Amino acid sequence: MMRMKAMLILLLVATMGLGGCVAPPPRERVVYHEGSTQEPSGRSCYHCGTVRDIDQVEIRQGNTGGGAVLGAIIGGVIGNQFGRGSGRAAATAAGVVGGAVVGNSVEENNARAASGYAWRFRVELDDGRWATVTQYQNPGLHPGDRVAIHRDHLEPLAR
Repeated sequence: MMRMKAMLILLLVATMGLGGCVAPPPRERVVYHEGSTQEPSGRSCYHCGTVRDIDQVEIRQGNTGGGAVLGAIIGGVIGNQFGRGSGRAAATAAGVVGGAVVGNSVEENNARAASGYAWRFRVELDDGRWATVTQYQNPGLHPGDRVAIHRDHLEPLAR
């Protein structure tokens, strides 16, 4: 009975641990490119500009192998609970292999779920610099539209 409780606790911890293998979604980001040495002296909107180019890009999350490693460790611990002597060694080995396969599969599924499409905007800022902004949503922007970069996304400006 005590062994069964320990097994259930171990399985619960293993499930929580594999949840940590979830790849975070790609971050929306802004990259500035220097286009001139002109300073924004006296300008009312330092991060305002004009959209020059829009591309839809695919975001792919990779598989780090962490799920397989964690799964192998957890599977080995669970497999070690069964049998005696060479039977225990065989159960441990089977647990390591099975855990690695399951852990890798969980990580791949999570990476696939975090992948998708995003929009990449190239913006010519009023002071001559260029910015590349990648974000998930396109708020109806087209080349030539005036925008402001607010933290990590674009906001359309009134025409």
